[in-house]
Amino acid sequence: MNNWFKIIYLPLLLLFTLGKSQEKLTIGEKQNVFSKVLNENREIWVHLPKTYNDNTINPAKYPVIYLLDGEINFEYYTGLTDFIARTPYADIPECIVVGIKNTERTRDLTPTKSEKKSPVNPSLTLFADSGGGENFLKFMQEELKPFISKNYRTQDYSVLVGHSFGGLFAINTFLLHPDYFNAYVANDPSLWWDQKVTISRTKDYLEKNKNFPAKKSLYVSQADNEEQQKNWNSEMTQAIEEFKGIIEKNGSLNYKHRFFEGETHGTVSYPGNYEALKFIFKGFRTDIKQLAKNPKLLEEEYKKFSEKMGADFIPSEAYLNVVIKFMKSNSFKESETYFMNLKDKYYPKK
Repeated sequence: MNNWFKIIYLPLLLLFTLGKSQEKLTIGEKQNVFSKVLNENREIWVHLPKTYNDNTINPAKYPVIYLLDGEINFEYYTGLTDFIARTPYADIPECIVVGIKNTERTRDLTPTKSEKKSPVNPSLTLFADSGGGENFLKFMQEELKPFISKNYRTQDYSVLVGHSFGGLFAINTFLLHPDYFNAYVANDPSLWWDQKVTISRTKDYLEKNKNFPAKKSLYVSQADNEEQQKNWNSEMTQAIEEFKGIIEKNGSLNYKHRFFEGETHGTVSYPGNYEALKFIFKGFRTDIKQLAKNPKLLEEEYKKFSEKMGADFIPSEAYLNVVIKFMKSNSFKESETYFMNLKDKYYPKK
């Protein structure tokens, strides 16, 4: 009798355990976009903010981050954005992250065709399929961005993030089509490409325009390639330093360059992306304790932040709920009433 009980009980216990384990945590969803421009199917990965599907608050719109080399960066990057966007410590607004998976990386991310003989095997030609950057950008601007805007609740503010060839692509996009994105991140960009053609373009741009566009941001990280790789990539180091000199001498751009000691070309994106987000959205964070003393400070700071960014930002409903809860728990009655009225102003009840 006991043996039969064991035979029946154990499979049931196993079934119950497996059933519970099937509840999964997901960080995004895959979408497929057929590109007429590229004549191929492109797979993208989309991460939605934690409040995106929260039924207790009004539907909101979110800035969009377009992340190149999605298959490499998407998993850590989405966690990074969620972490530094959490209330009440948010340094950035919650964002939609769109990771773009590669098909022909060299083709898509390089601005010009520039073949090169392999330094270890002269009979081998490198980068034979290069030079499709403008075409890939056309896909992003005319097909991918409209797809995202149609299918998701997007705010009119976007960031382009790239590393290596992706960083090269980001800087070229900024120089040739600065209005396509509001902010640009280039981690250890391959500015050595094609006899430093991008640096020549930078000089040409400044000769024609004198200054860079207002209310745009550019962040460039630099890896410790000389130290870590024993001069393996001195061309890259020299090109990034030359670019830095040109940008900083002009002084018209909201620009930051950061050298990361001890980080290699393959690891610099992680700290670079963290710092880049905080740089781009500098001024977003508000001090909840200060708001108790001066409730009007919140709207004043958001107004100043919006002017700096060139786009309209308002306090999220989720953040206002946190503020109201804080005021209530600390018996700041006047401030609590103020923020309840502010919430009704921005997010009126239906």
